Amino acid sequence: MKKNTLLYAVCIVVFFASCSSDDDQNNDPIVGKWTLSERFHNGEAIALDDCFKNDQVIFSENETLNSTFHRVAGSTCEVSHTAEGTWKNLGDSKYTMTESNEEPYSCVISENGTVFSIETTFEFQGEEIVQRDILVKN
Repeated sequence: MKKNTLLYAVCIVVFFASCSSDDDQNNDPIVGKWTLSERFHNGEAIALDDCFKNDQVIFSENETLNSTFHRVAGSTCEVSHTAEGTWKNLGDSKYTMTESNEEPYSCVISENGTVFSIETTFEFQGEEIVQRDILVKN
């Protein structure tokens, strides 16, 4: 009887040890769906049409991402582009993201894990624009 009890105890320990490691594999706060809530150009707030509030980035546990961005064409809201990519946690609430063949860009997640910002620089009509997007977790 003592041998059976010892065997049951060993089986239970092995069962619980194998289950708990998979459940805690990735609890990164960036994992999930995020949508655009605010946009700034060179530090000035840009009024967002409801169309742009459909912009989203979905971060998966396997360090991949899918993004969808929109534009207004006439009076219609349409998808301007979608992209797949990867993300990496750099520590201290900082991340890098790379979409398709683009250069990596950085983002910072808030302390409570519900807001993050992405900053990119581009040229538009001969002017350099620093765009900062604020996304919230859904």
